[in-house]
Amino acid sequence: MDVRALASGLLGCLLLSVLLAGCPPGTVVIRDGDGKLREVPVAEAANLAYAEALRDLKADQLAEAEKKFQAILQDFPGQDPIDDTLLALGELATRNQRPEQAAAYYRQIVADHPQSPHYVKAAVGLGMALVKAGRTQEALPTLQSVFDRLPSKQRQAEVAGMLAESYLQARAPVEALRWFTRLYHLTQIAGAQEMIREQVLSLIDHQLTFTQVREALEILEQMDHRGFPLDLLQFKLAKIFYHVHDFIRAQEGLEKFVAAYPGHTLAMSAGVLLKKIMDRNKVNPEAIGVLLPLTGEYREYGRRALEGIQLGAGIFDPAGANSSRGPLLVIRDTEGDPDRAVKQLEDLVFNEHVAAVIGPMVAKEAYAAAIKAEELEVPIVTLSFRKDLPPVGRYVFRNFLTLAAQAQSLVAHAMDQLGVKRFALLYPNDTYGVEFANALWDEVDKRQGEIRAAQRYEPDEKNFGKHIKKMVGRYYLDARRDFIQKRNRIRAEIKNPLARKRAMEKLVKSLAPIVDFDAIFVPDYVDKVVLIAPALAFEDIILHTESRWHIDRMKKSLDRKKLDMIYLLGGNGWNDPKVIEWAKRYVQGAIFCDGFFLQSKRPATQLFVGKFKAEFDAEPSMVEAHAYDTALMLRQIVEKDAPADRRQFRQRLLSLRNFPGATGDISFLPTGESSKNLFLLTIEKETIEEIQTGPAPAADPS
Repeated sequence: MDVRALASGLLGCLLLSVLLAGCPPGTVVIRDGDGKLREVPVAEAANLAYAEALRDLKADQLAEAEKKFQAILQDFPGQDPIDDTLLALGELATRNQRPEQAAAYYRQIVADHPQSPHYVKAAVGLGMALVKAGRTQEALPTLQSVFDRLPSKQRQAEVAGMLAESYLQARAPVEALRWFTRLYHLTQIAGAQEMIREQVLSLIDHQLTFTQVREALEILEQMDHRGFPLDLLQFKLAKIFYHVHDFIRAQEGLEKFVAAYPGHTLAMSAGVLLKKIMDRNKVNPEAIGVLLPLTGEYREYGRRALEGIQLGAGIFDPAGANSSRGPLLVIRDTEGDPDRAVKQLEDLVFNEHVAAVIGPMVAKEAYAAAIKAEELEVPIVTLSFRKDLPPVGRYVFRNFLTLAAQAQSLVAHAMDQLGVKRFALLYPNDTYGVEFANALWDEVDKRQGEIRAAQRYEPDEKNFGKHIKKMVGRYYLDARRDFIQKRNRIRAEIKNPLARKRAMEKLVKSLAPIVDFDAIFVPDYVDKVVLIAPALAFEDIILHTESRWHIDRMKKSLDRKKLDMIYLLGGNGWNDPKVIEWAKRYVQGAIFCDGFFLQSKRPATQLFVGKFKAEFDAEPSMVEAHAYDTALMLRQIVEKDAPADRRQFRQRLLSLRNFPGATGDISFLPTGESSKNLFLLTIEKETIEEIQTGPAPAADPS
């Protein structure tokens, strides 16, 4: 038979079958190689057509082969070669980078010919075509369903790799891990195994959550896998338990890992972590750690804090030194470096077994140490004003002056004692000024007061007249109706230019300030305060005074029947004798606060000042006072309560109420923040005096 004639004859066979209606059922007429018409069964004609298409395929005549395979689908539906034809067309479409078309051919085999010997091959082809077409979610169930029926390990490895990568892209890390595991155990190539190992390590370390690690462990155990990556998952789970402070389960997991994999590359790391867990639980109830910057940029602050701590701990007290239950100070130098502070804290816990820690002071190192202390569950009482320290965790405390505490104290005194409801803010555009202003504003809002004016100035500014004028309506004069009316009258009545100019100057000077606030906050330091206070007076803003003589004198001087007097308020940056020396007459009656006042009449403060002067022949500052109080509190806990572990020590700190310290009567709130009455101060003639106030309720200064 002429095969070349066969193809053209087959194309017309259906037409001939219609014309030759007298043909027996199930036959078609074809033209043979001699050009003669011949009637043959449909099945034979289909096989002949398939054989012809297959020859073209083997001859690499792909386009011709594809046309003939497609003709078979059209001319011989339901005949035996149909699944072979669909497979061939699917493979041709895959080869020609037409995944959607390939998927359609493969799907026909899977759906319509489940008993075909090509079923598994078609299912794999369908899955891979769908992946290439970007339809991964459709592909995965198909590939998984035939995995165990694949004819060879090589084919299984190919599909496992496809599944692993597909699940990884689909953000299903547990399933990706399952198939990477299959792939690892199927492949025998060392280089490939190492690449899979690195992929799995990255997956476990960076993508699996706590619950996913546990889920993956259960899946691999059910698959009866041993070794990789079950070993990595067991170690990872133990580490997670360690970091979430479930040290019992962490220890159990690590011990199980070491027993199961004694020669593992991670065995040493597991041993180190086990030692940390066991060492962490050892506590010397008399040992108190101290973290301070004793060298470096902040060494002067560290030295001063250390003197206060030593005094509070009773180092210089003969009775304290002879006490068998007094605190043992274990001092470490942080150098002001966060990383060093963390390492020193670990040393204090794991090697010195301290019950609690005092410090650090510098903001960055205090925060880093607080995070580590929370991880190790050791109480740490920081000496830093950084605002986000106590929220780090349950074991983090603070005993130091904060901007929030100052804002609370100032606003409470102004509103509760002075009756002030309306406030103004004049503050520097730096970290201290902006954070202090925000804290004041928040506190005023919390107490339902009102901020009537707010002006910000640059830190290097020397002239504050412009800012104050804006606050009291003396800058934007066109916004004042009284000015516009008088200006228009001058323009209408005075024609002489020089006289008009003088009249306008007199008008501007005579305009009374619009003071619609009762107090003004100036959260800055002495060098700026002594410039701002006279500038307020220059703009006819009168500070509140109880002197009737002074009030009458000011009324006469300003030609007013009523004076709008205000209170001038500030923070701890005002507590400096230079404020009187440089601006005496302009700051009389000003009110400010601080965390320590050397001349206070409070008994605990006087006791501390006397002891400090006797020991060091110098006057203490707020740094020494806070450090002293902190050490004194911890000393009392060690000597009177003797907590057996760090959890008990934490509870003793939280139970402290109105502890009489040099900086006030101290209580710790559930947040870990200290609560106390700050020192409210005022200026009276030549001195800074303490304002006597009653005890304030323990409220959270944050």
